[in-house]
Amino acid sequence: MKLRLPRILAAKDEEDEEDQEDRRRAAPSPLEREQPSPTPWGWLGTITAAALVTRLGYLFFFGDPQNAGDGFTDAYHHWQIAYLTKEIGLSHGPRLWDMRGWEYFWGPVHPLLMSLLFFVTGSTSIVLARLLSLAFGTLAVVLIFLLCRRYWGIAVASVAGAFAALSPVAIFNDTAGMAEPIAIALVLLGIWLLPRRGFWAGLVWAVAAMARVEAWLFGLGLVVAWLAGAGKVKASRAPLVIGWLLGMGLYAKFLLDQTGNPIYPLYINFQFVGLAAGGTGGQASGGTLLWLAFGLASAAGMAGVAWSLWKRPASYLLLAFGFGYSALSLATFLRYATEWKERRFEFPLDFAAILIAVALIKWLPERNAFPRAVSWATAVAGLLAVQVLWVPVQTTYASTEPLFIYEVSLAHQIGAVYNRPEYRGGVLNMPGDEPTLLYVMVRDEGLKGSQVTSQFYDPFYYLPVGYHYADHPDVVGPLLQCWLTNSKTRLFLISPPGPISGSVPDYKAYIADHPQWFEDTGANLPNGWSLIAVKVPAPGAGQCRSS
Repeated sequence: MKLRLPRILAAKDEEDEEDQEDRRRAAPSPLEREQPSPTPWGWLGTITAAALVTRLGYLFFFGDPQNAGDGFTDAYHHWQIAYLTKEIGLSHGPRLWDMRGWEYFWGPVHPLLMSLLFFVTGSTSIVLARLLSLAFGTLAVVLIFLLCRRYWGIAVASVAGAFAALSPVAIFNDTAGMAEPIAIALVLLGIWLLPRRGFWAGLVWAVAAMARVEAWLFGLGLVVAWLAGAGKVKASRAPLVIGWLLGMGLYAKFLLDQTGNPIYPLYINFQFVGLAAGGTGGQASGGTLLWLAFGLASAAGMAGVAWSLWKRPASYLLLAFGFGYSALSLATFLRYATEWKERRFEFPLDFAAILIAVALIKWLPERNAFPRAVSWATAVAGLLAVQVLWVPVQTTYASTEPLFIYEVSLAHQIGAVYNRPEYRGGVLNMPGDEPTLLYVMVRDEGLKGSQVTSQFYDPFYYLPVGYHYADHPDVVGPLLQCWLTNSKTRLFLISPPGPISGSVPDYKAYIADHPQWFEDTGANLPNGWSLIAVKVPAPGAGQCRSS
């Protein structure tokens, strides 16, 4: 026994050493370890203040608060849906409302939040939309800081947060009045709520899908990722799944009731992007080399998603979202040259900054591959260098000013006629694809939502393609008469012929055949626009029903 005792003790010591080694190997790496220390309110306040000051400063001092990038962003179209929902939709259903049929494509979160702001403030200014996106963009900056601190520490969080706060692309996009900042912030909020508040995280991801159609895919992907990795953090899978299914179920029921399709935004988006419906077939971005570079980058993003789900570090949900969002954005460029939009770059750039900050501030110094002073100097230099993006951002924004000035001038010329005593308070029948024009008419000329109707839903919307008044005057004529009288049209604004103004030649032919019902107002509008006074007699009883 005495001879064996040392060997037994030695064997136990060796066993303890092996156990310790196994624990060291199983322990999360510095890249995976969550930080339990109290919230650094000073750093958080500094990053938040930087995000707010830069965005508010840009909105009010370095651009026109009324011009949200006219022609470059969809801000005025989002405003139009929100305004008409408040003025008409909420009392007709309630439902969302638009002049061009896009009210359910983008989701209800933005128009409902905007309607609330309209009610609370009594204003209908586009500045409200820009402040709303600014608030959610700032929230996204805060969440990037908090998530990076949780996974990689305060140093990485400071660099990544500073980039998100000061990136020119993020500042421009967050002040544009769009819905993307809302969806991005909500997805990040859901990740931050995990693992302790799974139900609310799932519900927040469902609400994100009500803000942007891409969040349908990201929400589903993150739920699947959570199911795969929840066991590693000893968290229950059920609450998140219940919250997400509850939110998405209610949204699907809402869409089914309103559109007849429970996945309407996803379906329509696939029709446009995947199948080129409605003549939306796109051109690939750039030449072969650029297409190849974007294709490889998108594939690398998907590989990053696969790696995140395979390795599942503590940060795997954030990594999967970032890689997936970047891959989808880059893939979009492969099909549509027109998708060169600043909003597509915002989160991919922020996510790239996160990865670079982890490598520079955490990974390389801890492996003695890079002196910390050099890492910090490189991070600061990169943050300064990215400010060069202000050149293309401001160049693009400046290019939208002439169009906005033109729209304002056109609206004032129309308003001068609309506000004549004989027309004031009547219904303006106008093209459905002129949200900026509608905005200025509401802002400056006293036009109300109840006093406007859209040409998008004219009789030709319901007739077969290629069906024209000149070929079928006995059929189309009564339809146009019923449309104009039922809509109580007093002024008929006719645009120059264009891609979605195919009915204009039919309008003009109908007016020429019935000169006693129409009168030129003498508005003398530019570039082929015309404003016609309408005095169409009411059709006979039952004529509109039979036609």
